[in-house]
Amino acid sequence: MFHIPTALRRPLAVAGAAVVGLAAAVVLGSPASAHHPVVSGTASCVEGKWQVDWTVANSEKDLAGDITGVTFTPTATSDTVKVGAVLPAYTGNDAVLKTTQTLDIATTSATLSVDAHWLRNGKNINATKSATVTVPRGGCKTSKPAVTFTDDCTGDVTVVVSNGAEATKKLRYEILVEGSEKPIASGVVEIGKSSEPIVVPAGEGDNPPKISVVSRGKEIASHTWTEPEGGCVPDIAIEQTCDELSITVTNPPNGLEFDLVFTPNTGAAQTMKVEKGKTSKVTFEASEGLVVTPSVGEEKLEPIAWTQPDGCEDTPTLPKTGANTGAIAGGAGGLLVIGAGLFFIARRRRLRFTA
Repeated sequence: MFHIPTALRRPLAVAGAAVVGLAAAVVLGSPASAHHPVVSGTASCVEGKWQVDWTVANSEKDLAGDITGVTFTPTATSDTVKVGAVLPAYTGNDAVLKTTQTLDIATTSATLSVDAHWLRNGKNINATKSATVTVPRGGCKTSKPAVTFTDDCTGDVTVVVSNGAEATKKLRYEILVEGSEKPIASGVVEIGKSSEPIVVPAGEGDNPPKISVVSRGKEIASHTWTEPEGGCVPDIAIEQTCDELSITVTNPPNGLEFDLVFTPNTGAAQTMKVEKGKTSKVTFEASEGLVVTPSVGEEKLEPIAWTQPDGCEDTPTLPKTGANTGAIAGGAGGLLVIGAGLFFIARRRRLRFTA
């Protein structure tokens, strides 16, 4: 039986953005204007970085709405401006949603797009608005170095080291990985410049190692791999009708890409190309005793058994090629096993997705 590694059993926490106060007037349209979210942001410099204080208000003074979509560019998360949040009717600056996005000095702009929904007099109303804010005029200069870490679903971490625009000398650095005796990379960054991206490969075990960036014997940044926003484990859905067994795989936006083969105990196998951010489906003709086994390369996952739903007429019986003891019949627990198994196998095989 396939076992899920310990790391996949633990939910990965996603840190929420800090909420800060913002004293800014929100200019709303006339009562006749269309329902829409009002998105605005103010940029400011912080030591070594810059930030945007975002505000999302409601165009309507008498009707609350719901947030149905949020996109931060570059990617970010928020505990307040998020899908499912209530967009309160606008009664003043206290009746708005606020959040803060922190950005690296190499990033020159940030965009927030918000989708919202209202229900007025039985009619559904949807609208999308966005705003883009640029780095403060003249840029945000600093004498301190900055390091960015970008995680992907393979377990790799991409590191970029930047030297401050007001630094007085070149920045010499080394990248160390916990458990390694020697640096995996080193270099020199000119004043106001950034290094080329450096990929730190995933560790072999379940627990990602700590990555440290050191300059002249002093640690300037550290990081441990975390699951990218949107997750890495594919969602599996199994639909069983009187005539068919259908299996749908939905891969997260940052998920791994790989070929997934479904082999039935009778009939021809089908190959599904699992691509990031996409949903794919295979369908098999139902028959008594049908069992379909998913596999990635030579590694097999839990088999999926078709079970005749109630109310169906008799289904022709096909010769059984083997016992289906332990086969998954589409229960939620079984689907989690398959999804986690797909991710674990694909990651172990070091299958990479294209950017």
